[in-house]
Order: sequence, then C-alpha cells, then structure tokens
Amino acid sequence: MIMILYFVTMFVKYHFYTGKGLTMNTQKIWSFLVTNLVPEEDTKFTYEEFNKWMIDSPTEAMVYLDGIFQSLTLKRMYMLAKNTKRPALSERYFDRHVIKFGWQKLKVELNASMKELKWAHRYIELSDLYTKRNLLKIETLEAFEKLISLGEVYLNETENSSGLYDSDVFTKEEILDDSEEHRVKPITFSEPPTQEIKETIPEDTTVEDNVNDSFTTENLLAQKDTVTEDIVSSIDINGDATTSKLLDKLRMLQSSSKESVVNADSFGEFREYMHIDRPIQYSLIETLEAIDNESTPQLILLSGSVGDGKSHLLAYIKEKHSHLVKDFRIHNDSTESFDPSKNSIETLDSVLSSFYKQDSETKHLLIAINLGVLHNFYNFAASENRYESLRNFIDDSDIFGNGEHIVYSNKSLHLLNIAGFQTYSLGTNGAESLFFSKILEKVVLTSNDNPFYDAYCEDVNNGIQSIIHDNYDFLSNLAVRESVENVVIQTMVKEKLIISTRAFYNFIFDILAPSNLSLEPDKPNAALPNLIFGHPDRSIILNALHRIDPVSFRTDFFDQLITKYVLAQQPQDIAKNALGDMAEIYRFIHHAPENTDTMNALGSFLIRSYSLLNPQETDRTYLDFLKYLKAYYLGDGESIESLFELIREVIYLWRGSPRENYLYIDGANNDYRVAYPFQAEEIVDERLFASAENKDSDFYRFSPFIRIGFEVGGKEILFDLDYKLYSLLVKIQDGYRPNRNDLRDAVQFIDFYDELIRYTDKSKSILLVSTHDGSMVELTKPKFSKSKFEVRKVKQ
Repeated sequence: MIMILYFVTMFVKYHFYTGKGLTMNTQKIWSFLVTNLVPEEDTKFTYEEFNKWMIDSPTEAMVYLDGIFQSLTLKRMYMLAKNTKRPALSERYFDRHVIKFGWQKLKVELNASMKELKWAHRYIELSDLYTKRNLLKIETLEAFEKLISLGEVYLNETENSSGLYDSDVFTKEEILDDSEEHRVKPITFSEPPTQEIKETIPEDTTVEDNVNDSFTTENLLAQKDTVTEDIVSSIDINGDATTSKLLDKLRMLQSSSKESVVNADSFGEFREYMHIDRPIQYSLIETLEAIDNESTPQLILLSGSVGDGKSHLLAYIKEKHSHLVKDFRIHNDSTESFDPSKNSIETLDSVLSSFYKQDSETKHLLIAINLGVLHNFYNFAASENRYESLRNFIDDSDIFGNGEHIVYSNKSLHLLNIAGFQTYSLGTNGAESLFFSKILEKVVLTSNDNPFYDAYCEDVNNGIQSIIHDNYDFLSNLAVRESVENVVIQTMVKEKLIISTRAFYNFIFDILAPSNLSLEPDKPNAALPNLIFGHPDRSIILNALHRIDPVSFRTDFFDQLITKYVLAQQPQDIAKNALGDMAEIYRFIHHAPENTDTMNALGSFLIRSYSLLNPQETDRTYLDFLKYLKAYYLGDGESIESLFELIREVIYLWRGSPRENYLYIDGANNDYRVAYPFQAEEIVDERLFASAENKDSDFYRFSPFIRIGFEVGGKEILFDLDYKLYSLLVKIQDGYRPNRNDLRDAVQFIDFYDELIRYTDKSKSILLVSTHDGSMVELTKPKFSKSKFEVRKVKQ
C-alpha cells in the first residue's frame, strides 16, 4: 500500500509538472524569469521547450536553472534591502558554495519570508545532488517548482508596488542611497569605485563553518561589527598597495566575465592569445574547404554543449579563414539577438525556412546550436511533419543516440558534433589533454605577449606580492601543471564530467584566487594545493577533485612524512626538504605552526603539494580502466577478453550461483531459491568497437565508457561500463558486498542482469535450492513423457 501511494504521488507530481496541471501563471512567471534573468548570450527557452528538456536531460536542465536561481536570489536581496531600508548584503554571500548561508541572512537581516527560505533551501538541496550523481526527472521538476514559487513572490511584489519597481531591478547604488550612514568606501582592484557596501566573511572562518554554524540572529548580528575592519584587513597589503593587475587579468577567466562568454562576431586580442587549435577546428575547416565551390546550397550544423567553444570557433574562422565563409549565413543559436515575439525554435524555423527557399543574399547556412535546442527543434519538426530530409539526416547521424558519428555528411547536409570530441586523448601514455596543458601553459608563459605574465611583472615591480602571485608561481612549475592536467582528466573519467572551455577557464581562476579574493600571503588554506583539493563547494570540478584528494588516501610515504613533520622541533625544515626549491614560493612554510589548526592546514598543504610536484599515478583500478577503454576503441580483442572474464565472474557473484552455469534469480529471504541456467555469447557494440580514428597515435573520438554484453537466447543485451561501475565490479570480484549507494550507481548492471535472466532458456531446466541446508532439486522438461516437468534430487 505504501508503494502504491508513493507511485500515485509521483504520478500526480509528474502530471502537474509536465503541463497537464499547468496554470497560465506558471507560464507567465517562467517567461518573466527567462526574459529578465537569462543572459543574452544564452538560449532563452520557452516553457514548452524547457519542460521537454527537464524530462529528457534533467541534470543539464538543473544547471540551467541554477543560473536563474542565483540571479533571482540577488534581485530578491536588493528588493528586500530597498523595502527594509537596510544595507544590501555582499554578493559573495550568494556564490554557489555559500548561497544557503546567504538565504539565511536574507531571512534574518532583510526579513525574507520563512516560506521563501524553505523553498530556497529545498532548491539548493536538490541542486547539490548533481555534484554527486545524475538527477532524476522528479528531482529537477521539484526544483523547478521551488524556483517558480520564489519567482512568483518576487513578481507579485514587483507588480504590487505601484510603480516603485518599474525597472524590475535596482542597481546597488539605488539601494544604498537610502543607507548613507552604513556606506563604506570599498577597496577595489583597478575598477572605478562603487557605492556598494561590502560585507565579508571573516578569513579565519571557512565556508563550511559559515554554512554549518547555527543561524541565530545574535550570531549574525555579531558579525556586523567586524565588517569594516574585515574589508580593510583582508585586502590592504604591502603598505598602500590596494590593486592587483594580475587579479584583474585573471578575472577574465571567470565564467561571468565578458571575455569568457565569447561572441561569434568578435575575436579580440585576449581570445586570439588564448586560442588553441583543436581537432574539431580542423574538421570544420576541411568541411568548409570541401564545399567552397559547391553550387548547391549547403547546410552545416555545428552542435555541442554550453560553453564548449562553438562561438569561439566561429569567431576564429571569421577572423582567420574569412574566405571560407563569405557565402555563408552564420546563425549562432545561443547568441542570436532574442526576439520577444519568437522563441528559439521559431527563430530557427525562420532561418531554415529562408535557407530552403534561398531568399537570402547568402547561399549556404552554418548553424551553431546546442544539442538540447537541436533535439527540441527535431521534435517540433516531427510534430509539424516538416523538414523530412533534415530529420532523416539527423536520424542517420544518430547524434541523439550512440553518437558514433562525430563528423557526418550526406550530400548537402553536414553535422559536426563538438561534444563527440573529448578534450583529452587516449594513447600510449594513457589519458592526456594537449588542450588543457596548452591553456595552462598560456596562462603562465614567460612572454610579454602573455597578458597574465605582463600583469604579474607589473605587480612585482610595484611591490605587490600576494598569495595569488605565489599560486601563479607554483602553477608555473611544469610538474604542477602536468599534475593539474592529470587530476582534471581523472574527474572526467571517474565522474563522467564534461568540462567545457569556459568551465576550465573558471577552474584556473578558482585554483589561483581564493574565494574571498584576499591577497594576504600567509594563508595556507588559500594556497593552490589547498584550493584545488580542499574547497569542494566552489564548483562541480573542485567537488570532484575533493574526492581524489591525496590527503584522503593513506600511503606509507605520506604517513612517514606527516609523522616526521608533527614530531619535528622545526617542522618547517621537514616541509622545505620535502618540497625542495618550490618551498621558497610560500612564505608561511618558513615559520613554525602557531597552533593545531595551522599545523593541520600545513600538513594537508604538504601532502597535496608533494603530490602535485611529483606526478605519479598509483590508482591501479583507474589505470586498468583506461587500458580497457583504449583497447575497446582500438579493437584489441585479447585485452577485452580479460574484461569479459571479470564481468562473467561478477555475474555469478551478483546474486550467487548454486553450481556452474546457473544463476540465482532471487535473494536468500525465502525457504527456497530459484536458479536458471546461463549460457551466453560475448558481444560488443560493433559501431563503437575499433572505432578510433587513429590506430597508431592518440585519439579523441570516444566516450568514457565501454558498451559490452552478451547474447542470450538470440537477444543482444548490452550495457555501458563506466569507471564507477567498473570500480564496483572489481571490488565485488575481490569479495566486497555492495551497499545501497553502490546499487544506485549500478542501475545499468542490475538491469543488464535482469535482462540476462529474462532471456535465458528456462524451458529445459530450473534448480530449486534450499536456503537451510543447500539441498537442490532440478525441474526438467521430459522428452517423451506427458508430464509438464520432472523432479529429481541433485547431488551437491
């Protein structure tokens, strides 16, 4: 009965969220949020489009919602500050890693309602899930409901304010005009002074301390007395030095910077300096050259994910190969000017209709489009029974399925899928990323052409030396950069992260600049080794890196190193000996720890620094998975045969086996267990097996999983073996018993096992096994007798 009620509840929620119970008010609120809070460079989905996206790709949809949620939170904060005539809170309280704490402050200090606080906290709980696993549809749909509820409160107060909020949003200056007595002139980094008050989180308090601290009015108000002091003490270094050219330049790497969000129509000096050739670039140029003299109109679809470099690539082609696109109309779906009268699908429909009618000045058409939008347009075209040849072409490319075609052409239609090219390669040295390593090198390259290095030198000449400069020096070490590249690739393989160019830029900023942007040099927690492994709440990438933190893995060497460090009379000498010349970079190493907290921070710093300075991969399971992944895409059958041996062994261990070639179909909760015979032939996905574009060198066209399985009873049964599942199977082989969390990660294997049981031949023999004494009886189908089955006891 409980399960029935649960599924009824889920059905009602699904029924409501998918539009059956949708009110016009929900559509109105969504339209308001998208129009006012989604940046112009991003796609603005209608409700119908986004609802479809939530159902098809709940995790990606949640990432999109997060941007709206953060923007809405900030607008609500400024509205409440205006209403209460109190100073606005620092926007740093609403960074992703502390936004839950920020909402608590909204409730206590700016009188946000309790229902808003509950909605926001529930939204944040749901959002945090996608840093650990893929989301379920119902979870994203519930988060959407909470966001709509928050948007409704904001919209209602906007409409009910008799013109007070006509602009929909207040500038920080407008809000703070009412609070002159609270205004403090902030210290900024080479930016014009603003009138914004800056509250800060004290530097000796970690983000976790703030989030987990008890949220009492007394605690929060007590912090306000230290605001002004913190503003000055956290930034004022080296006398009167209050600006950092290096920090200004590094800010260009942040996802929110205009330099990070590329416009396809402009290349610019910074983007030209940061440009790195990629395989997809060569493929696009080859396609353009191949159709350069074609008289028949040609259509190119350049597809991919948000932030993966489509706009940058178009800007590069326009700048460096303009002759190849002189006859092209270029439509960038994510940055095309938004027409309030048309949604993205209608705009794309107009563009394609014009192309097929050839009523524009240009002959050919190049469309840069996110996969989600392309999928929605495909469904729209199918529902309207239009663009049949284009839909057939998309079907043949299988871009929404297995996607083995990275570059696919058919007569006048061409598809290039950036998402099909990994940003790292598989080869003789395992997994490497020439792309990431070149980006890191460009940031620290000793050259006057490098804007970061030029700013670094200008700071040094002005006597400005901070923790950010120390981190920059540390990243300049080649071994450190190789380690950073390696651990980032590990997260992509182990967590199946898709790290776009924009996300990687932002990651570099995160490991160079502490979240509070303090320039104080003597802060171990703000040093690069601790920033990269010890701040999981700052981003999805850092959350994944925290799970492979060297501090979490015991080794004899590190145990001995920390023992020496803790027991030494002069622990700083141990640290300097372990880190060698690189110990000169961070000055806090040269002093003995003042207390236990400092000792712990320095101990973590020491282990993490040593790991980064001495790249050496010791995770045997990870290395073996890379070996199998490479072998699969190269078509190395001998190596894959040993992988089949692992899978067969785990199949027999999964629920157990009473005898060879039999599998249990149920648990040991009853008096008897049932076992079916198991005979299967090993198979692989022939479309992916041996599909590497280069057999003799590194290759980029692959997915971080192995599609493998068995043929049972004439039925081909395949599953996707990724790192997490492979790691679990290896542990089960070694005697590990999976828990509930493990089973959640093993859903594909559970389904695979159930399919094997479903299609195995059960017509000739079944075993019944006593759970008390292990005795067995066999039910067999007689050849000549009229009986339906025969029963005989089986010797153990």
